[in-house]
Amino acid sequence: MIIGYSINKIKAEKKGKIKGRLDINSTPKIVDVSEKEIEIVGKKKVLVVSFEFSTNYRPDVAKIEISGEVYYTGKEKEALKEWKKNKKLPVEVDVEIKNFLFRKCLILGINLSQEMQLPPPVMFPIVVPKKKENKNYIG
Repeated sequence: MIIGYSINKIKAEKKGKIKGRLDINSTPKIVDVSEKEIEIVGKKKVLVVSFEFSTNYRPDVAKIEISGEVYYTGKEKEALKEWKKNKKLPVEVDVEIKNFLFRKCLILGINLSQEMQLPPPVMFPIVVPKKKENKNYIG
């Protein structure tokens, strides 16, 4: 279970003019996992999962990078053991953390992209007028 997070660094860079079609790709990456004791109604050990989240605009015209930490509790011992052994987290922990990162970082990325006059990192639904039916059709 994720009990909190913090952002340590945000970098947004626009390298050139946007022309034509863009490929926008967002990727979360877990960089490190450690254990830390925090004060929550007494002392409790939690996992500190350091992350980097990048959104790349291709061709190479812009990039948004966010890094920070996610605080996780639940399967700390198992997750820490797996990380130390294989530099991976158990699948259920990995999926929960990466889904959380997508939600948090894409929301932040939308705001940053707007300020930098870039397309948002996620596609929004577009409303289009309904086509008129041809009432003269005989069939």
